[in-house]
Amino acid sequence: MAQSDPIAPKMTLLYSMTALLGNRFSLGPIPTGQERIVIPITGGTFKGPRMNGSVLPTGSDWRLTDANGAIRPDARYNLLTDDGTYIYIQTEGFPLPDGRTMLRGKFEAGSNGTYAWLNDVVGVGVLRREGTSAVVIEMWHATPGN
Repeated sequence: MAQSDPIAPKMTLLYSMTALLGNRFSLGPIPTGQERIVIPITGGTFKGPRMNGSVLPTGSDWRLTDANGAIRPDARYNLLTDDGTYIYIQTEGFPLPDGRTMLRGKFEAGSNGTYAWLNDVVGVGVLRREGTSAVVIEMWHATPGN
């Protein structure tokens, strides 16, 4: 097999989301880092080429400030699409020097439903904060390039 040049993945927008945040609280210093802060996700909306809907008030970001002082999100929450499908999302990531955060997204949807394709998505997101009351996330689907 001949070696060829690497081919970058193709990125397709899944959605842009605004997630509303509730009052946070700290667990204080923890064994795995400097601090764990819990930030409730209280609602919001998302819109994309193949899916639109609302962010349910059922999740939180269990954000870790690691031993080096870096803030690392660890969020689990649910979406409800406009056509009535529930989708579970888990994201984690790391901070960028400009204040944004890179995210890895993992999705779960009914395996025999309209959104079953999400179960095999490799999600890559960029989060930016809107003060302490909201975050905006652009989530992308990474697929092999041509």
